[in-house]
Amino acid sequence: MRRTDLGRRGAGSRRNTPWLRSWGAWGALLITLAGCQGMPTDSEGKGPGDGDKVAVGPIPSQAIRRLTRTEYLNTVRELLGPSATTSQVLPADDLVDGYDNNTQVLGIGSLLLEKYALAAEDLVSSALASGNADGRARLLTCDFSGVNETPCARQILSSFGRKAWRRPLTSEDVERLMGLVQASRAAGDSFEVALGVGMQAILTSPHFLFRVEVDPSRGVVSSHLLSPHELATRLAYFLWSSPPDEALMAAAEAGTLQEPAELERQTRRMLSAPKAQALVDNFASQWLRTRQLTQAQPSPALFPTFTSLQLAQAMSQETALVFAELLKGDRSMLDLLDADFTYVNSALAAHYGIPGTFDPVRFTRVALPESSNRRGLLTHGSILALNATPTRNSTVKRGKWVLGRLLCQEPPPPPASIPQLPSGPTTGSLRQRMEQHVSSPMCSSCHAQMDPIGFALEHYDAIGAWRATDGEYAIDARGTLPDGRSFDGAIELGRTLKADAALPSCMVRHLFTYALGRQPEVDDEAVLKQLTQSFGDQGYRMKELLVQLTLSPTFRMRTSQQEAHQ
Repeated sequence: MRRTDLGRRGAGSRRNTPWLRSWGAWGALLITLAGCQGMPTDSEGKGPGDGDKVAVGPIPSQAIRRLTRTEYLNTVRELLGPSATTSQVLPADDLVDGYDNNTQVLGIGSLLLEKYALAAEDLVSSALASGNADGRARLLTCDFSGVNETPCARQILSSFGRKAWRRPLTSEDVERLMGLVQASRAAGDSFEVALGVGMQAILTSPHFLFRVEVDPSRGVVSSHLLSPHELATRLAYFLWSSPPDEALMAAAEAGTLQEPAELERQTRRMLSAPKAQALVDNFASQWLRTRQLTQAQPSPALFPTFTSLQLAQAMSQETALVFAELLKGDRSMLDLLDADFTYVNSALAAHYGIPGTFDPVRFTRVALPESSNRRGLLTHGSILALNATPTRNSTVKRGKWVLGRLLCQEPPPPPASIPQLPSGPTTGSLRQRMEQHVSSPMCSSCHAQMDPIGFALEHYDAIGAWRATDGEYAIDARGTLPDGRSFDGAIELGRTLKADAALPSCMVRHLFTYALGRQPEVDDEAVLKQLTQSFGDQGYRMKELLVQLTLSPTFRMRTSQQEAHQ
């Protein structure tokens, strides 16, 4: 089918689309949902009965949220095949504390809704195109000739809709979609064009674009279990950034997923699957902020080896591979701070001064000797280059990153009246100039926390290369934390932080934020404490933390919006 087929006689026209007119209520609902905390009960809104009440403490309200751009693209590829494409460039999602999956910023507006509508047309027409054997095989699953046309259309829409909406379609859902297909056929369109109209409607429904979780239809239940399909959806997008697979859907439809034993079994199965790489690509890169490394712009005149994104990409990949080994190898996640191995390609090995022959593309695991100046996360080029200015390393940025991402002790923003560090010709090392700059009482309280950490990383320049001196000045990488713990250099700092009780609790807090799509609230502190205790009891293994988090009441339940708004 040619792309223009869906536009013939207005059936899929970008400006005059019958399904958009018939589906206008969905558009209005989508706009309303942009600022809404819940969603009206629909055909699947049958909440748990009284027998499903669970006696737990308060669970903060959880708003429904739109799929992130990553989740959207992963989902359409699951539905339509890995080659599914659209000419629409969806905007990047806003960030809250570094995460793009936060409910606060995942609403929708008219412009984005239009992009989704146009993307749906692109995706469906591409999948049903005559040359796309894979797409057609996925979608055209029955004989639609002659009298078979109507039952075949119902079968296709039911199957496609179940995968897209992450739940079975009701008879009312199917008939509404069939009404669009039949209207298109009545206008003279071919079966495939008319079917495409129904599929486009599925891909622009709130049930596709949003992760819908509805309140019970009977009374107000303060805290209630998610429905099986809601739980399957929450679990899949947490672990895989993708929709539930058939095994998870089957568990939901069998009514067993809400049972702790089955939920744990499914979680462990999913963590062993290749799709669990999403925890590295999406959670780790946002927690550590290495995803933002592509925005680094070191001065070409001062740092000529950093002339393209190639080195930045290699740095990000190094950190991802180290995190992945600890996750998949079921090792202590605290080993991030003093890992005696890393991964390099030829460009990164040359940058670090690691001897040997390495491939320019493929990464090789290398053991780091005791004498190496590379050991642990704090010596990764990704972290060092991310927290720098175009012309120099940044003591403040590096200290602030450690406090916020590893210890959850984010310092307050500086007062507006604080002058910037002089950028012209200067005298003294960066450390000496910083110490003079922050000597006033207005500055010292915050810098006393950040600067000792940043000073420990002084041996690494703005792109993370090792240096013995700061210009003509010797580097002093010693530091002392407010509680008296001292260190000299990045490796000793890493070991000091590894022993800090704030590190594992901060890891739990960041994972919780990513899993729930919101920042923790006061009512979450008890479950955070329990998760942190379990994390330690299990040797700080991330897989075990992931399992315990999915089994927690906060992950499996939600608060009624009626109760939350009282």
